Amino acid sequence: MKTLTFKKNSCSLIETLKHNHYKTDYDFQELYQSLDEQESIDDNSLHLSIILPVYNEARTILKLIQSLPIHKSIEIIIVDDHSTDNSLEEINKANYKGKIHIIEHKVNSGYGAALLTGIRYSKGKIFITMDSDGQHQASDLHNLVKPIFDGQADITIGSRYKGTYNYKLPLSTRIGEAVLEVVIRIFFGQKVKNNQGGFRAFHRKTIKMFEDTRFHGYAFTTELILSAVLRNHRIKECPIALLGREHGASYIILNKLFISLLLCVWLYILKNTKRLLSRR
Repeated sequence: MKTLTFKKNSCSLIETLKHNHYKTDYDFQELYQSLDEQESIDDNSLHLSIILPVYNEARTILKLIQSLPIHKSIEIIIVDDHSTDNSLEEINKANYKGKIHIIEHKVNSGYGAALLTGIRYSKGKIFITMDSDGQHQASDLHNLVKPIFDGQADITIGSRYKGTYNYKLPLSTRIGEAVLEVVIRIFFGQKVKNNQGGFRAFHRKTIKMFEDTRFHGYAFTTELILSAVLRNHRIKECPIALLGREHGASYIILNKLFISLLLCVWLYILKNTKRLLSRR
């Protein structure tokens, strides 16, 4: 059983509004308006859970936390996956004035496992996964949640191809995403071009599919797409502005990723085939 420690800091609505000037980098007016509209429907619910998996992101995590919106309907869940640098110290420096939960894994368990921990603790009607390496921007949050609030999608995926990116994509990334795009379209009838992106939003009704995941490394993002298709969840790609990574390095090992993706896709092709045959 995984060992966790859990810390919590909450603030009242008055304190939230008082410290709202803390965020000046981005304009969250549209996001706050959407949240206020949701509150007029149900004012007793938490509407957004923003989940940040962290592994050795000491040089980026503080700036990211300080860029996040503050609202009474938003909670931030940070899952430190047993970082070996001073990521936790940087997290605690942030002095974020909204609702924030810090969860520590006592053993490094992988990207997908960190996200699952955050999702398990989340209470929002929509939960959002966001990388902590500085490439995802909080200013794009509204782009992801609006289609779900409007009833147009159950899952949204931030796409650099529909938006922008300011760095040169590695050839392996381009080829890998292109191949997966074709495979997912042919075998599952779903088009997702930016299929490896981690900036995503999910309606609470999709929570069941996370209980059956098997690939908790970086194939996790692909598995979620395939599982969502099999469960008839509506997926929509949304534009985001993706930044180049300024600090640290990716921990993806390409040969392990390739094997994981191959196993994942093969397993879900079998599941989909079985599902289609059962309908006959």
